[in-house]
Amino acid sequence: MTKKPEALKLVTLTVTGTTHAGMGERACVDTCTYLEKDEGILVGSRAKGMVLCVSETHPLPYMPTRPFRVNAGAIMSYTLADPTHTRYLSELSAGDSVLAVGADGRTRHAIVGRVKIETRPLLSIDAVSDEGSRST
Repeated sequence: MTKKPEALKLVTLTVTGTTHAGMGERACVDTCTYLEKDEGILVGSRAKGMVLCVSETHPLPYMPTRPFRVNAGAIMSYTLADPTHTRYLSELSAGDSVLAVGADGRTRHAIVGRVKIETRPLLSIDAVSDEGSRST
């Protein structure tokens, strides 16, 4: 049995800019478990400084909720497989484990059911922590 991962210390980021990055491939990560409100996966273009992308648990007027799905980001982005190992979104496949993270820092393992890759308009989001650390 896999040991339950410890909570992560998350920090609040302030978005300092967004830029339309053009069209590209985006990965949707569908898990084999329901994710709670404000729970998702950490995603980023660096191994440190990731952003929490929450699952589709917040209702939208044009589609039903999908509490197993995270619209994670560009395929070249990283996510955490566990607290110390990253994986590219493009490398994830059915049966892999990713680290589900809540906004409060609690973590658990989630099994990937599939990764759906589709062409979408992409945004580049720049953010900074109160301590001055940057995330892109």
